[in-house]
Amino acid sequence: GSRAARQHLKTVLPSAMKGLVLLSISCILLQLGLADEPLPKILHSETTQDYLKQYGIAVEEHFVLTNDNYILRMFRLPRPNAPVALLQHGVLASSWCWLVNSPDKSLGIVLWRMGYDVWLTNSRGNTFSRNHTEYKPLLNQKFWNYTFDDMGYFDVVANVHYILQMTSKKDLTFIGWSQGTTQMFIAAQGPDREYLNSHVNLFVALSPVSYLTKQTSLLLSAARKFRLGVILGKAYPYDVFSWSELPTLGSFLCKVTFGVICEITVDVICGRSSVDNSDAILNLAAHFPAGTSVKDLEHYEQFIDWEHFGRFDYGKTGNMEHYGTNDVPLYNLTNLQMPTALFTGSKDTLADPEDVKRLMKDLQGNDHVVYSKEYEDYSHLTWMVGLTDEWINDLKVLLKQYNPVTSMVSEVVV
Repeated sequence: GSRAARQHLKTVLPSAMKGLVLLSISCILLQLGLADEPLPKILHSETTQDYLKQYGIAVEEHFVLTNDNYILRMFRLPRPNAPVALLQHGVLASSWCWLVNSPDKSLGIVLWRMGYDVWLTNSRGNTFSRNHTEYKPLLNQKFWNYTFDDMGYFDVVANVHYILQMTSKKDLTFIGWSQGTTQMFIAAQGPDREYLNSHVNLFVALSPVSYLTKQTSLLLSAARKFRLGVILGKAYPYDVFSWSELPTLGSFLCKVTFGVICEITVDVICGRSSVDNSDAILNLAAHFPAGTSVKDLEHYEQFIDWEHFGRFDYGKTGNMEHYGTNDVPLYNLTNLQMPTALFTGSKDTLADPEDVKRLMKDLQGNDHVVYSKEYEDYSHLTWMVGLTDEWINDLKVLLKQYNPVTSMVSEVVV
């Protein structure tokens, strides 16, 4: 009996030891960032709280009231007393976009593991921010009378102010993607710029969107060609591009664009590249698009029509009524006075490198631009769904300089 037992141990132990060694190597590789963590599939029915539970992250839900009475929902991945990072999503997206990749490449999770108190904000009118003290979104068209201009003038400062009040911190890092960068460009030159300059230690702009004359996004190009803003405004007087509307919206667009656009996918809006992970794109699509106003889309149309970066054009009479001038007031980017880092992609169809060059011309000589890099083969989406984490490593260096984690909290793989 004992001989058989010894023989069994001889057989079992090597394989057990091998398993233990492989497990140890995997853990070390994960901690060194040399191996990918698995990418769980995200379902449309899943909540942010449900999804992050598997990583040991307890999510808080917060509501913010803007000065024009919109109620915005944000999700906090809490680390009390830690440095704060605010993550603002892009056009037609939601706070989900920061979570859809593998956890070692999803910025929301990466920053939390690094020791940051992470806040995921949601723009007015998207899935999570459909509340107002006066207007009901499905009953009152006035709710949808906004563009990213209003997000810049109202939402940004409301979010920053609320987060700093809740955390008792004096400043935070603002990381925006796509329309999230547009919002901050507008806020940083607006009436609250002094407050923001004092309380934003670093503005990170992923795929900065300002000028759009060179963009080749299929959706925005079709919007300009077929004047979709006007057509959609009549067909969808309330919200547009919500996830629940996709089947009917796709067939409607197929007719009005004569087959140019027959479904609303991530590719149609943002494009993709060889460094994007198709499984992460599927995860993003589980909660994308998250909706916006038709007027928001129209404002982008105006940027494509002529080379300017300015407020919504109501026509001469409307402009006089809104702004007291016949012409549209332009945003003054020389007022940008917070440390700003520009991350751009060479294959970005929405924030095209040529349009970014035009933005850089406006920012020429501005000492507050502390970092600017174009990433080879990055699309508009790569920051969210990329197979590469090169940009995250560069961001970590910037954060160490402008908003360091000073406590003993170090990066931990959960």
